[in-house]
Amino acid sequence: MAQQVLTQFTDHEMSWARADRILSESNSLQSKFIALQILEKLIQTKWKILDEDPRNGIKNFTLNLIVELASSEESLRQNKVFLSKLNLILVQILKQDWPQKWPDFIPDIVATSRTNLALCENNMAILKLLSEEVFDFSAEQMTQAKAKALKTQ
Repeated sequence: MAQQVLTQFTDHEMSWARADRILSESNSLQSKFIALQILEKLIQTKWKILDEDPRNGIKNFTLNLIVELASSEESLRQNKVFLSKLNLILVQILKQDWPQKWPDFIPDIVATSRTNLALCENNMAILKLLSEEVFDFSAEQMTQAKAKALKTQ
């Protein structure tokens, strides 16, 4: 029964609209990972058809949560697995929006890296993931033109 309800929720076309609340308020790590899976599915399948406001809201929420969780060495270590998944979500957004709709990403990430060492460390992890996606896996998921454009950034 519980699995059926969970499946119905995750398959609902508007479940992504509840992901931010789950991520902010839930104490269950499993619930948070389900919310991240919902966001990941949305980004991979419906990102381009979303209005700009929801896209910006998801992007800003994801960024703010990453900054919050990577704000100290202790928080970075305590939330390592969760933060890794959040970083992947951000990279999925970047693959859709950067550089056309998010031209300031590199200057933004460099600026936040100056905040503290823990955030800088996490930002390097994000850049590594982005690099892997663009340079190593681009043949599988991106058009050659998009991959080439990102490589020249």
